[in-house]
Amino acid sequence: MSALAIAFRAELAAVLGDRQVRMIVLLALVIYAVIYPLPYRAELLRDVQVVLVDQDGSTASADLARRVNASEAVALTHHASDMAEATRLVHERRAYGVMLIPDGFERALLRGDQSPVALYADASYFLMYQRVMQGAAVPLRQMGAEIEAGRLIAQGTPRAVAAAQVSPADQIEVPLFNPAAGYATYVLPAAFVLILQQTMLMGLALAATRRGPLPGHPVWQLMGRAGAWLAIWAGLLPVYLIVLPVLYGLPILGNPGALMMLGLPFLLATGLLAQLVAALFRRGEVVQVVLLALGLPFFFLSGFAWPVEAIPAHLNAVAQAIPSTPAIDGLVRVTQMGATLPEIAQILWHLWALTAVLGGAVLIVEALRTRERSLRQA
Repeated sequence: MSALAIAFRAELAAVLGDRQVRMIVLLALVIYAVIYPLPYRAELLRDVQVVLVDQDGSTASADLARRVNASEAVALTHHASDMAEATRLVHERRAYGVMLIPDGFERALLRGDQSPVALYADASYFLMYQRVMQGAAVPLRQMGAEIEAGRLIAQGTPRAVAAAQVSPADQIEVPLFNPAAGYATYVLPAAFVLILQQTMLMGLALAATRRGPLPGHPVWQLMGRAGAWLAIWAGLLPVYLIVLPVLYGLPILGNPGALMMLGLPFLLATGLLAQLVAALFRRGEVVQVVLLALGLPFFFLSGFAWPVEAIPAHLNAVAQAIPSTPAIDGLVRVTQMGATLPEIAQILWHLWALTAVLGGAVLIVEALRTRERSLRQA
């Protein structure tokens, strides 16, 4: 039997025959696929609980409260008589914001004066804070514009002129590449790539530390092992890049074939990175600790949790050596922007170059280890 075939069979046995590795490679992927996307399935945060403190008790204040409560972002679930009671509700986490309509709100509007409305939001939950401010600010602006237009019309200004003076330009928001403008569409594609990478790194690196020496030339050994990785992940890759996004309602505008072409060098580069980590650290328990420690840096350096523009240049250069960084970029371009293969050619070359560099590094490190082993035996 050739060295390539021996290495292929040995790698399959090391990954699928070892219970711990099998759980990392297969069971962990299933658990991640089911549990991780659940918080994001709603896409948008809706009906954040807010306390209303209406000290005016007028028709205008009731109209404002009705408008705010009608927004999808905020729900006025509690009514408090004063700020002390409202603050207590926020501290008890029964609400995440307070809208205070002061005494004299309607009177000030009728006089043509500004009537401030105070908004308090829990900034320790940034998404809550954002939704409270957004959900209350839009109705406030709309009500203010209607009141000002009504005042101008009462003074004899034509309706069309009054509307143009109050709102000289109509704002039309069009969320490109994310129709729902939701969190799931933004987070999950990158998360699926990172989950694949982390489980693959952990499983293959652990298998490499437990595998004994193989016969034949190192190049044939490495090619045989790479063939085993592709055989194992050939079924998992379409599930994570195509099936799961479809099940969770994520957009896939591009050609699935382009996704597979993108996934091929990603799998090879990730497997080679696992071999390099295993060759450098050698012991299984050390490899697991190292890869667990690298999980969070890989997450932030991927460029979707920490924007690429804000990453320092030297860290961004390091990020380009991580397979998930170009893979996530390519995945988003294909699935959400409908990019074709020629349009992601630079990303494909990046991944293939990374595969070649990591493959060369693995061969060098393993050759040094073989030489060291032979010197010890001599």
